[in-house]
Amino acid sequence: MGRVKVPGLISYSRCNAVCARDFHPFGSVRLIGMGHLGFMKDAIVEYGGYRIRVRTRGPARGPHALVLAGMGETAYTVASQTRALRDLGFTTHVIELPGFGLAPALRKQTARFTQLAEMVLAVANQIGVERAVILGHSLGGGIALHIAVQRPAFVSGLILLAPVALGRSLVWTYKLFCLPLIGRALLRPSKSVSRRYLRYFLIGSGRRDDDRFIDRVLRRDRQGAAKVRSMRAIVWANQPPIWRRFLLFAVPGGEQLTFSLHDRVGTLRDIPTLVLWGSQDRVISARDAALIRRANPNAQVHIARGVGHLLPLEASEWANDHIARFDALQLKQLHPDTRSA
Repeated sequence: MGRVKVPGLISYSRCNAVCARDFHPFGSVRLIGMGHLGFMKDAIVEYGGYRIRVRTRGPARGPHALVLAGMGETAYTVASQTRALRDLGFTTHVIELPGFGLAPALRKQTARFTQLAEMVLAVANQIGVERAVILGHSLGGGIALHIAVQRPAFVSGLILLAPVALGRSLVWTYKLFCLPLIGRALLRPSKSVSRRYLRYFLIGSGRRDDDRFIDRVLRRDRQGAAKVRSMRAIVWANQPPIWRRFLLFAVPGGEQLTFSLHDRVGTLRDIPTLVLWGSQDRVISARDAALIRRANPNAQVHIARGVGHLLPLEASEWANDHIARFDALQLKQLHPDTRSA
């Protein structure tokens, strides 16, 4: 197939456990297929030497929602929230960063948060999205925040699930990832994460003993070489110079100063924002949610007890309920002509 150009209040609640410089200014889009149930389209956007897959689903004329998964994750992690947005009338566009979907992997020279934000904006432009709600988990939430800071007019709303880049609370082992030899050893390809690592580090107590849930997550996790190289590129591109890295080694979160937006969050107070976090998140502390609340009194911030970093999977129904309320209270009025009553 040929290529074609394409122009509140912080609440704590229990959830049911069952429940760049190297970039070319323009890219190209290759359409993969068109379905018949609603609007379905897969596209590959070529940009800056990368191939970025975009999966579009939902009503053909609905308001747009970009969906960005976390570091090394696939669309499976946020599939439930993506479906929830479509049920609310949104046309969803799941954007897979280079290496997390298609090769080649990201290069360190083009993997800073600001560059990833520019990449997502360029992809949105190529698929014809001029304004959108952005839902992001973890890394995806951090990219969403950087997009909102760089181009606030593009963002009609933010749905942030345990986002990075708010504060400096990333797990202490992140410091080790930033050390050249140690980081390369820790971030090496493997078939999947270990069951023990998943159970005691990524998942909260609410689902920790749910073997069927853990088996399902493990079956979906594949740590290919391109994915790991992209992860390493993102970690190494977003750290201070080596001399400053050693000076900040003893400072909690010091290596995160280059991409944290904690002093700029106040500029986003006019953007409708929903923040969801797990109280037992060991990757990014839920304490960072307070930064949003202080900077944006109108933001809706909710913490799920007994939930870890994989909140979109662990507490999907709880998250979807909050997304629906957020849509009804703040988003639906932004698109009265394209939303069902």
